[in-house]
Amino acid sequence: MNLLFAEDDVLLAQLFQLQAQQSGYAVCWVENGDAAIQQALTYQHDLILMDVQMPILDGISAMQLLRQLGFDRPIVAMSAEEVTETGFDLVLKKPLHWQQVQQQLAQFEEFPSVALQVPAELKEGYICHVEQSLKQLEQLASQGMWSEFAAIVHQFKGSAGSFGLDHISELAHQFQTSWNTLPTEQKLPRATWFLEQCKACKLK
Repeated sequence: MNLLFAEDDVLLAQLFQLQAQQSGYAVCWVENGDAAIQQALTYQHDLILMDVQMPILDGISAMQLLRQLGFDRPIVAMSAEEVTETGFDLVLKKPLHWQQVQQQLAQFEEFPSVALQVPAELKEGYICHVEQSLKQLEQLASQGMWSEFAAIVHQFKGSAGSFGLDHISELAHQFQTSWNTLPTEQKLPRATWFLEQCKACKLK
């Protein structure tokens, strides 16, 4: 089965490609919805896995445009949030765990289930990414740049669990639960709490 994987998180895309290819899938990766449409319309891919939040064109808009153009192959949404839009054949909840992804893809074409470990070097790269992102979050918090802060936390929620950092993913989920309704004066204490909790986590 040929998969088109549309995802703007580079490390998550690398992990997915490695796991899928070792399980017998062919994978083409694109970083945004516009590129996903261009690739999909070549009809070289049997199934599309579409991240909902991407730059240039988001996954929902890309899916809707493809359906309007008559694209009838399976499109699977990937999101850390609830997805209610019609047009997707399936919704995968982030963080992605390969064993669960395989089980869901089996309904489109049967493949043997293969248990894989996250390669040490790839996990180490993701941990470095988290450490750098935490430093960036500190700067954003000090400047009160809350939309940028929330965007990075959202990425943690969607990808950390795939690399075995379930505690970071859960903290990101807890952070997002009430963030959008918080008064401005409460955002800094909430952000500080998140950063302190993340720093207390054992990453390695």
